[in-house]
Amino acid sequence: MAKPPGFLDYVKRAFTYHWNLLVLGAGVVGGIVSGRPDVVLPIVAAGELVYLGGLATHPKFQSYVQASAHKEAKAQVDEAALQRIFNTLDPRSRARFEELRNRCRNLQAIAKGLRQGTVERSEVESLHNEGINKLLWVFLKLLYTKHSLEEFLRRTDEEEISRAVKGIEEKIAERGPDAEDTAAETKKRRTLVDTLGSARMRLDNLSKAKENYEFVQLELDRIDSKITSIAELSVNRQDPGFITSEVDGVTSTMEQTERAMSDLQFLSGLGEQEVAPPPFIDERVEMKR
Repeated sequence: MAKPPGFLDYVKRAFTYHWNLLVLGAGVVGGIVSGRPDVVLPIVAAGELVYLGGLATHPKFQSYVQASAHKEAKAQVDEAALQRIFNTLDPRSRARFEELRNRCRNLQAIAKGLRQGTVERSEVESLHNEGINKLLWVFLKLLYTKHSLEEFLRRTDEEEISRAVKGIEEKIAERGPDAEDTAAETKKRRTLVDTLGSARMRLDNLSKAKENYEFVQLELDRIDSKITSIAELSVNRQDPGFITSEVDGVTSTMEQTERAMSDLQFLSGLGEQEVAPPPFIDERVEMKR
């Protein structure tokens, strides 16, 4: 947990406030050009100390600094988690994500160019970018979930579990009717039945993992294909609203996808908390390898 801000942190934030730096700079320059810096500069310094002491001890300002520090700390944690997810992927999956992001950026550039000079440009562009960022965030989480499922399926031997189930069933059948069991035999039978239940549960879980893996692959292909289609159509459709509505149409169908990923968080480690999509569409945001 990050250390909460102290008094010196409040003073530093108050000092680096842009209006304070502007006024302080003007005061220093004014003192120098006045010809009486020995009089003006001490007054400016005294005023600065009063300002810093008053603002740094003000409850509302302290709450603001604490909230800002918490937000910055959370952003650092989210960025670290995002980078961990990206680095965990195999090179082919990372390249697939980067390729999709480049196509989305091309869409943004096309839509932005078509909106030049329109009044609603900034508002529509903001909504458009939000939709694309959400789409890319879900796509990246799908890639990570796919990776987690592949690891699970690779480590789980279906034939071994099936043999174990068959072997336990045979042992139970060999014991005959449970009405003839002694107290000791009843305990043994109960242990075998419990073990059989666990083995069958593993088989059922493996079957669901295979179904989810197929679903994730299909969903990745669907999103990939949809973005490609929008990119191709947007070249001929000189309508920024078309691009925005099509992207929104894709993101609105992702509830089932996100529920599926939530059900698989025991494998992927991706929590249920709602996290704002990272600004993938921003040209300045790049993933490190």
